[in-house]
Amino acid sequence: MKSNRSSLSSRRAALLTLCLLPASTLLAQELELPSQEVLAKPTIEDDGYQAKRASTASKSSVALRDEAQSVQVVTPKTIEDFQVRSLDEAMKFVSGVSQSNTLGGTQDGFVKRGFGANADGSILRDGIRSSLSRNFSATTERVEVLKGPASLLYGALEPGGLINVISKKPQYQWGTRLDADSSSFGGGSLAVDVTGPIADSGLAFRLIAERQHKDYWRNFGEEEHSLIAPSLSWEGERLRLNLAYEYKEYSTPVDRGTVIINGKPAKVSYNDRFGESWSRAKGIDELLTATAEYQLTDQWSTRLTYGWNNERYDYAEARPNALNANTGDMSRRSDGSEHDNQTQYLAWDWISNASLFGQRHDLLIGADTERVDNFRGDTWRGAAVGGFNIYNPAYGNLAPPSTLNPAQSDRSDELHSRSIYAKDNWHLNDQWIVVFGGRYQRFEQLVEQGRDTAYTRPTDRTDTTFLPFGGLVFQLNDQVAFYGNYSRSFVPNVSDADTGQAFDPEEGRSYELGVKLDLPQGIGASLALFDIEKENVVVSNNNVSEAAGKVGSRGVELDITGRLSERWELLGSYAYTDTEILNDPANKGNELVNAARNIASFYIVHHLSLPEDFGQWRLGGGARYVGERAGDNANSFWLDSYTVADAFISWDSHLLGEKTRLQLNVRNLFDERYYPSSGGNLRVAVGEPREVRLSASVEF
Repeated sequence: MKSNRSSLSSRRAALLTLCLLPASTLLAQELELPSQEVLAKPTIEDDGYQAKRASTASKSSVALRDEAQSVQVVTPKTIEDFQVRSLDEAMKFVSGVSQSNTLGGTQDGFVKRGFGANADGSILRDGIRSSLSRNFSATTERVEVLKGPASLLYGALEPGGLINVISKKPQYQWGTRLDADSSSFGGGSLAVDVTGPIADSGLAFRLIAERQHKDYWRNFGEEEHSLIAPSLSWEGERLRLNLAYEYKEYSTPVDRGTVIINGKPAKVSYNDRFGESWSRAKGIDELLTATAEYQLTDQWSTRLTYGWNNERYDYAEARPNALNANTGDMSRRSDGSEHDNQTQYLAWDWISNASLFGQRHDLLIGADTERVDNFRGDTWRGAAVGGFNIYNPAYGNLAPPSTLNPAQSDRSDELHSRSIYAKDNWHLNDQWIVVFGGRYQRFEQLVEQGRDTAYTRPTDRTDTTFLPFGGLVFQLNDQVAFYGNYSRSFVPNVSDADTGQAFDPEEGRSYELGVKLDLPQGIGASLALFDIEKENVVVSNNNVSEAAGKVGSRGVELDITGRLSERWELLGSYAYTDTEILNDPANKGNELVNAARNIASFYIVHHLSLPEDFGQWRLGGGARYVGERAGDNANSFWLDSYTVADAFISWDSHLLGEKTRLQLNVRNLFDERYYPSSGGNLRVAVGEPREVRLSASVEF
């Protein structure tokens, strides 16, 4: 890694860490707060599959039925029972989300309501935009998914929605958890999670560490990472501080999957890769967040949030270049690059639940500044080399990347924004809530590329935008609430690399209507209907790029979770999404890439009725269906629909410590062959086969 920026950021993060750690102790001493017993606060109020509150839509904990937006939550219980280990696995339980191009399995990439891709800025870590490739880790407590445009509070985003990964926080009660698991692919992981108070100082800490080493399921390769994540909290009478840091080193295969021949995946060995042993991504992830919240009065509080995350990684792949469909001969290129991506974020929020003339206002007023900087340093682009046959692969005839391309090296894509925003959930009475807000954002976009004489600056743009939001909630009773909203979004366009022409940002608008149910039996459900359009999409017209494209999606989503009876629980979802390219000289009328028209899932869990001496036994299982999807904008090929089933059995007891759990999970129970996403006809992702995973945990 050759970027000076990464070292500066690292020093900045380290300095902030060193400053804030003693600051917490000093504050505890100087304020001389009265002695008090600080009890553990659960980070969420729900311990099952149904969540009743979330923080993503309002930047503070709000009842889901009070929000004029669709929010789904993958709870800690869901994560534990189904042994969720990635955002891909978490999204099985959320309607209307499918996988997009994952860059050879190295990045999170999702299509939400028809929109989205990898590295589109739609994944947050604790409310802060993430520049990391993979965002689910041992520190993850739950995942919140906000559907539809979310630019009101989070700025530049695709109109389909965002995914917010919420981290575990320090607790004021001692607890230690040890986890271990083993995979039928080979290898496994070990993790430890320790939390508790620090004497009577008002401080609490948490330390999470994990080591994973697992064989890749195809014919060669390994996945491994090491993680350590300390965090610290301090609570006084009015002041709350939290500091969290996460460090991860990883290595993962780059696997471009399979190819399409005559509109279908090639009839080749499901296990054979088309890459080389050096086709992998290796890197370091770092995150730092710091929050300070002060309770001004019973009704007003203010919060200062700082966030920094950085990823530095090397990427190398044997990139498929061309294929002879008759013989199976493939030419490949040795491509590689060095990356340094980071986000810096600072926000000051004022939060209130004040009453005015007998009417409650859940009010948020804030300002933020954000800098997102994606840097690609040395970039290698090799010549195409033939001699590789997909029906009888022989490895070793393609050398690792070594040909430097100065024109594509040193690409810097910076987006610096400053914003003010406000949102008010205005409770007119016990039934009606008016929700309105707006965001004014000024942004600067700079794109530079090339080294020495190949240097170019295709984008240097400053602009402003205003994003309104309006919604209405009608709570028929304690169980039923209706809502509707109008919202907008924007995403800056990158200028044309050849001409330097700057384009207006993509703009999205959305209408949404829905109903939410919170039944006394313990069942929660939501139904949403939406209509989204996005314009200023850059298209090519007679070989001239112009921001004249328009795309749209409309559909319906249903989510249901909760307890059917004392011993039965369920998680179910369904989404119908109709996407269309509305204005494009070449592709008008086509469907959007990787956007499935139909997605459905159903999982059910049963608590066995056995004597207490035998422990608690639970059985669970279900399946997810994903309909066919367009493989490219031209709709020249389609990915077939698929259904993947999962099952588990768990045993909880007090054999060791407070809780001992043994669990067996089977993924892809019926060993279905499927293809979850496409990056083009030579880059189609291959779904994992059946995997058996045995896990054990002890809490004490």
